[in-house]
Amino acid sequence: MRPNPNHPTRAMLLAMSAIGLLTLAACASVPPPTAQLAVSTAALANATAAGGPNMPPAELALARDKLQRANQALADKDNLAAGRLAQQAQVDALVAESRAETAKAQQAVLAVQAAGQALTEELARKKP
Repeated sequence: MRPNPNHPTRAMLLAMSAIGLLTLAACASVPPPTAQLAVSTAALANATAAGGPNMPPAELALARDKLQRANQALADKDNLAAGRLAQQAQVDALVAESRAETAKAQQAVLAVQAAGQALTEELARKKP
C-alpha cells in the first residue's frame, strides 16, 4: 500500500505535538512581571507629580487603566498579558509626563515673553 501524501505521518504528528507542548510550556514559564509593574507604578507617580493641576485627565487615565488591568492579569496568573500591559502603562505614563512638562515649558516661555514685553514698555516710558 502506498502512503497518502495528504495524510500526515506519525513522525509529523509527533513533531506537531511536541511543538504545541513547547509553546504551551513557554507561555506557562513566563515569570511574574513584578519589576515591570514597579517601574510602571513609579512612572505613573512621576507623571502625576509632573502634571499638577494642568494635567489633562485623559492622558493619565489611560496609563492608570492599563496598570490596573496589568495588576488584574497578574492576579489571574496571566503573566504575559500582565507584563505587556505594564509596559504599555509605563509608556503611556511617560507620554503623559512629557506632555505635562511640555505644557509647563510653554507656560514658562509665555511668562518670560510677557516679562520681556513689560520691561521693554517700562524702558520706553522712562526715556525723555
